[in-house]
Amino acid sequence: MKNFKSLFFAAGLMIAAACLTFTSCTKEGPQGPAGVDGINGVNGVNGTNGKDANGSCLVCHTIANFDQKIAEYHFSKHYTGNTSSRFTKFCASCHTSEGFKQILGSGKYVVANDMPAANRINCTTCHAHSGFDFTADTVSQILTAISPVYLNYNKNLTATDFGALNNLCVNCHQIRGATALVYSDTTLTPDVINKSFDQLPYFPFTNSSDLDTVQYRVGRSFSVHDGNQSNLFAGINAYEYKGKTYTKTWKHSAFACTQCHMNEYNAADSTGGHTLRVNEEACKTCHGSDKLTPIQNLIKGKLTDLAELLTTKKIFKKTVNGTTGAISYSALPTHDFNGKLYPTTQTAGDKFATSSSNNTVSPTTGLVIYGNMLKYGTDADYAIRMGRPWKWGELGAAYNYAYINSELSLGLHNPNYALQVLNNSIDWLNAN
Repeated sequence: MKNFKSLFFAAGLMIAAACLTFTSCTKEGPQGPAGVDGINGVNGVNGTNGKDANGSCLVCHTIANFDQKIAEYHFSKHYTGNTSSRFTKFCASCHTSEGFKQILGSGKYVVANDMPAANRINCTTCHAHSGFDFTADTVSQILTAISPVYLNYNKNLTATDFGALNNLCVNCHQIRGATALVYSDTTLTPDVINKSFDQLPYFPFTNSSDLDTVQYRVGRSFSVHDGNQSNLFAGINAYEYKGKTYTKTWKHSAFACTQCHMNEYNAADSTGGHTLRVNEEACKTCHGSDKLTPIQNLIKGKLTDLAELLTTKKIFKKTVNGTTGAISYSALPTHDFNGKLYPTTQTAGDKFATSSSNNTVSPTTGLVIYGNMLKYGTDADYAIRMGRPWKWGELGAAYNYAYINSELSLGLHNPNYALQVLNNSIDWLNAN
């Protein structure tokens, strides 16, 4: 009986507790006073209040703005000129987005290997947000690279500062460095030997006199590619003759690349803005008329004068296209691949070494297998050879022709320096 009463009492306590519990859940106390508004979130970078997204982000990050910028960019040579075929290790650094990002991180001129799956240059190649304090330093926050650039020309020994905005562009728009593999052989049996090769084997110039002699061998090249705009803009890295003074700057030397190449967008001819093609009509706001064409015509005339003089000196070979009539000039090597001097007369049975590319693509990896073979034959151009090593001044004049002719603006990036480079080359050849 005692146990039964204890059980009944315990059950009653459980029911009472349950009633108390349900009663507290169904009743709500009076609402307290409203709290004060919280402050904007704190930016962890510098401890300042956060920014209003509508006032900051949406200045750029709108669908309409993105669509417009992308439409403009499709007219850019960065888009139209960077195809999937330029994925090799010597091209991917500037012709693919992944390649460009890799060299920024590695500090190398070329990527580690071919990149057949890489994408062409796109928005994220140049743009990357590293913070959201837009009013403080927008350049460093929205660009992938602003640091001074170690130029290929200087063998990565010193950094050159072209200005924060320009430094991004200069990573690619400069004289190229290592661009090919060279294979050498000292016997008459063609052999393949891996060996790295600088595209600029003789430069930077180290001669003490313009009259010093130098071999210009088959397989070597002083090609500056078509990206040396930054070098001309800064007035550097042309061949400068001893004792001559050169004007490095001009009235636009303090400009950023974007001031001309991203000026006002012109829908009529798809220039300006993110096309990166200069809207020349916008230039007339200051100039009042076309100042570009006369400068380019002057430079073209000087280039022709220099090329013809180099041809007369047997430094260049002149070729006329039989179909189009187009004229081109190429440098005549003084020595074969192995350093054997080309004669001016043909000798029966004499053999000269030249290289021939036989690069292939692996069917399993899709990567390029680099290979060159040396071939031995007679010299077809013996009659137009000079029969001696070049002088440095002659090599410098040939290089200066390539330096200006390959620069896509034809001197517009620094007309003062361009004209001095060409005129001094012509004068030296005439005097020597």
